[in-house]
Amino acid sequence: MLSEPASLPDADIAAAAEPVRLVIWDLDETFWHGTLTEGGMTWRPEAQQAVAALARRGIISSICSKNDADQVDAILKRHGVRELFVFPSISWDPKGPRLAQLIETVQLRAPSVLFIDDNPMNRAEAQHFVPGLQVADDTIVPRLLADPRLRGKDDPQMTRLAQYQVLERRSADQQAAGTDTEAFLRESGITVTIEHDLQLHLDRAIELINRTNQLNFTKKRLPEDPAAARAELSTLLAEHTVQAGLLRVQDRYGDYGFCGLYIMRSKRNLGRVLLHFAFSCRILGMGLESWLYQRLERPALKVVGRVLTDVIADRRRIDWVRVAIGGSTEAIDQAAPKVAYVFARGGCDMRAISHYFGMVAGRVVEEFDTVRRGLMPLVCHSAIAAQIIAAHRNGKAGLPADFIRDCAPLGYLPEDFVSLAVAPPAASPSVWLLSFNIEQAAPLFRHGATGCLIPVVIPGLRVAPSRILTDDPASTGVYPALVAQLRAHFEYVGMPPDAMFKEHLRTLLDQAGSGVRVFIMLANSSGIDSDGEAWVAEGLHHRNAMIAEVASEFPAAELLPPRDFMTDAEARAQTKRHHFDRMVYFRIFQHIMVEVVGK
Repeated sequence: MLSEPASLPDADIAAAAEPVRLVIWDLDETFWHGTLTEGGMTWRPEAQQAVAALARRGIISSICSKNDADQVDAILKRHGVRELFVFPSISWDPKGPRLAQLIETVQLRAPSVLFIDDNPMNRAEAQHFVPGLQVADDTIVPRLLADPRLRGKDDPQMTRLAQYQVLERRSADQQAAGTDTEAFLRESGITVTIEHDLQLHLDRAIELINRTNQLNFTKKRLPEDPAAARAELSTLLAEHTVQAGLLRVQDRYGDYGFCGLYIMRSKRNLGRVLLHFAFSCRILGMGLESWLYQRLERPALKVVGRVLTDVIADRRRIDWVRVAIGGSTEAIDQAAPKVAYVFARGGCDMRAISHYFGMVAGRVVEEFDTVRRGLMPLVCHSAIAAQIIAAHRNGKAGLPADFIRDCAPLGYLPEDFVSLAVAPPAASPSVWLLSFNIEQAAPLFRHGATGCLIPVVIPGLRVAPSRILTDDPASTGVYPALVAQLRAHFEYVGMPPDAMFKEHLRTLLDQAGSGVRVFIMLANSSGIDSDGEAWVAEGLHHRNAMIAEVASEFPAAELLPPRDFMTDAEARAQTKRHHFDRMVYFRIFQHIMVEVVGK
């Protein structure tokens, strides 16, 4: 025989329990006085008022009652409260299994649910079938709105209730559709809008990080203090190596609101790593978490604790989701992407921009700098691309084998000398994103046997790069094997002369052809420091001028000065002259999309 757990004083219960997100009401002798089938009932206005007030706090109400469903439905409609309840369970079946099913359908954790029932046997049965469920008897009703567990969050428009009503309609149709879940999903018209400016919805982002559990893959939390949480998240989002997005989900049933979030860091030595990956259970079963993981190209993800789906193992082709970017009214169908092909070559600035194209392009190819065994081969350098293109134009299969072999101790691999710039695809529209800013970090060396050029970053160098091939002991740096290889097989060239750089750039732009839109990210060569002092980087300014000179010869090429995409406040707040707030890169992406496809 089931027995009710020992009761605690109300204050102790409230202190020990977590906030309530769903209240499930018994009806007879609880929501109203009396028993419907035994002499009738008397309406209880304070219960009706409580349900309405809870809805305005973002707390949802449901029903689990032993009664006749049609009769109850008529009474609730007559009193104007039927629409305040979602997923009502009204039948003569035992309550325990029905409560378990109801909570699973609503997709909430049992500790965030409160069941109110005047019958102690029903309350004990409920906790037996739903461990962790909070329970209370009917005497709580007059005190319900003062209970600290039910403070909720101000929601005067009852948007949370509306979202659960959407979920209710969708759930009913899915059950009616039978076992072919994917067919139902394809018919549902699921559209995801990705909002990249999280500052506009910072509190919702914090809520997804701190309050979701069943679909929170990393379980990393922010401070509970709202101001501290906003400050910490804002600092993270400002990093140029971070990409982030909020997912707003809609389908033919309605709008579920912002139901998902990702925050990802991209670094040359780590690749892409998900820092936060969290979703509301309202979208459970739609496959959106797996869809997004695939669209992000399956970045590194350390799953912490139990989650309801395995996005790493899920290899399904999820073809029932359409995506829009930043509030675009026209969804972007994966089968007909807005941009057919994107080729991005450059440093960290290209990483920050190309990420956004992963959501709207049929194919994105990236050729970026990287780190291997502590070395940083600049595989994106214009000298390498120009030499590969020239070799193919001269009928050669590629660069000389002995050159590639002698570059291996410098951190290069054979695949670094095969660029997809050699064969631009015929698909349209196609976009090239180029940046040459990182080339300032490495002088060129010429291979003695073949005359081929290679850029080399020398970690720990304590003298001028021009002295690297001398016998000065200080020139060895922290990688003596690298220096020894340079001394044995290469000669120092230094930074490329202007004529050489312009020749390399012309070769690359000419290879793109007239059918490709080329966008070149310029260096940030001037500005005003936070203290109001103006600064000019003469070397970068000169490099920008050379790029502008060559680009003027190619009608399909457009220059992207970073300052054009910064607010005045962002420009003044810069702590690094060459790394910008992530929204600067997003605005560049938006600009390119408008230029290429008009959206």
